[in-house]
Amino acid sequence: MTMAVSKFSAFGCFAAMTMVVASSLVGCGGTPGPALGQVSGTVTLDGSPLDQALVEFVPEDGRPSFGTTGANGKYVLQYTDDKSGAVIGKHHVKITKNQVSGEVAAPTKPAPKGDPVPAKYNTESTLEVEVKSGSNVHDFKLES
Repeated sequence: MTMAVSKFSAFGCFAAMTMVVASSLVGCGGTPGPALGQVSGTVTLDGSPLDQALVEFVPEDGRPSFGTTGANGKYVLQYTDDKSGAVIGKHHVKITKNQVSGEVAAPTKPAPKGDPVPAKYNTESTLEVEVKSGSNVHDFKLES
């Protein structure tokens, strides 16, 4: 009888552990999140590429997406650290750059003093775009 009990206990322990592991894996997939469109483009100021500018797409609903321009003025939007793109739909666009310190302003703060990008493109921006499913190219030709 002792032998049967210990075999049953070992099997029961193994079965219980298997169930715990299997049930914990069910939630690992997470939700897929909103539908995203891939967004890239170029930002110029007075005809010259705008380097190290922050490009922010703010949708009507959902979280914003951000991108930083390179030396050639090109940007690619990121939705999260591991997902590129922006929520499908209409977006309000803000573009800013902090020339004084050489750093891009935080997206939640107003454009810093000394920003070469006029307020009409950031704190007072009226730029609007539509992000669609698939690939989207939105170029911004800014003027001082």
